Amino acid sequence: MYGGLYGDMNNYMCGGRHESYMEGLSDNIESTDIIRFSYTGNGNLLTAEKKDNKTYIYATGGGKYNKRDGSYFIVKYDSDDMSIFNLLLDIINKYNINRDNGHCVYVDGLPSGIGDLIDIDYSNGEKIYKSNNQCPTISSDASKEIYDVFHEFTKKHGLDFTSSGSNVQLFDDADEEYLQGTWKGKHFGREVEVTFKDKKLTIKVDGNITDSDIEYIIKDGFVQKNKLEEGKTGDKHTDYEDFEGVSSFAKKNWFTIVGYFTKESYSTCDLMNFDKEKPKEE
Repeated sequence: MYGGLYGDMNNYMCGGRHESYMEGLSDNIESTDIIRFSYTGNGNLLTAEKKDNKTYIYATGGGKYNKRDGSYFIVKYDSDDMSIFNLLLDIINKYNINRDNGHCVYVDGLPSGIGDLIDIDYSNGEKIYKSNNQCPTISSDASKEIYDVFHEFTKKHGLDFTSSGSNVQLFDDADEEYLQGTWKGKHFGREVEVTFKDKKLTIKVDGNITDSDIEYIIKDGFVQKNKLEEGKTGDKHTDYEDFEGVSSFAKKNWFTIVGYFTKESYSTCDLMNFDKEKPKEE
């Protein structure tokens, strides 16, 4: 996000502050015709683009996808309704978002999600761009109004900023069909082999069977032993017992699963199944 402005971020020391102004940007914006509006802040990315007499919306956020609490969302759609751009223009004017245009701040070592980034293009070539990873560039009220405009516009189109209201696949989880077969990998030099057959698995570590014909369950994207920990309800994948040889598994890509080892200290290993056919491109 910031590498183009500040060069190689790997050379920066933790805590260093880097500040600049982008050339050619002014606080004085004459155009009122927004062709693209994008805001990243509060864990959300909200983008509207005007093209071929249509509005194209892409929005994602709401929470960390691996929590599986229903808050994570992705929506992507187009519309003949272009009213959102006038609503966004009103917010720009109301909160003077063009003020301090081009100002970019990056502080090394900070976690993501603290600051924000706003990127707006106009039909005459004018632009608003501000970014800061230390604190927001716009007020909390302005940020909330931007979110509300996108949210209401999305609900008008039959979607919502929730997992159930999304129209894009959110999770690429393993299923029973995907798991079938033998997966092999190494964990700190030890040979790990896992064979899935129907709803059960067998695990070998250095040729020794640690789990034999054990029934599994897929919960929140994780492959777990189908046995609840004492006193647990099964609402979370962590409510289930671990396997012996490898604690649990999750899909990484079309021919790789990740094995998690959590009993003594956290570590992982990749297990591959080269017999799997690559999915056909859509």
